[in-house]
Amino acid sequence: MEQKRRKDGEQVKREIALQTKELFASKGYAATSMEDICGVTGRSKGSIYYYFKSKDELFLFLVKMHIQDWMLAWAEKEAKIATSTEKLYALAEHFAEDFENPLMKVMDEFIMSQAVSQDTLHDMLMWNRASHDMYKELIIEGMERGEFKNDRPEDVMYILQGTLSGLGTLYFELEAEQVKRLYKRSIDLLLTGIAARD
Repeated sequence: MEQKRRKDGEQVKREIALQTKELFASKGYAATSMEDICGVTGRSKGSIYYYFKSKDELFLFLVKMHIQDWMLAWAEKEAKIATSTEKLYALAEHFAEDFENPLMKVMDEFIMSQAVSQDTLHDMLMWNRASHDMYKELIIEGMERGEFKNDRPEDVMYILQGTLSGLGTLYFELEAEQVKRLYKRSIDLLLTGIAARD
């Protein structure tokens, strides 16, 4: 019974978070009030606070859901791709498409906010690091298959992560198609350094 209640509570939290996703995306983090959240969810403040201690906690739950969904979607795509080289290109495309999500701009706003605590930043970094193992496995797989030259997988993983994350800032100044082209080009350039030579 206890486990069923916990599951029900987790399901309600997901529903609340999903109901607020568009609200945060359209208004931004700071401009979204608890009254707005009550309005879109049809719940009282007391009901919201029963599941989330604060607006911060609700938004962080939404971010965590987004990261988990992104990783699950990538795992499904990756399973259909034959080579590690093709996986790198697909990963860059998957990453580029995510930056078109309006929630990404709100995440940037949230992170840059002076109100964000060290604990919150730590949690967000931990979620971000969850992707590191995924990238590292892809790199090691490519090395084992002979597609990539043997190198320090951690180094290549950090370079890949830095490249993919860094290019996302270009969405503030370039058109989406230009950014996607640059994501593909970044993999072209990365492969000149890591591709195995005959």
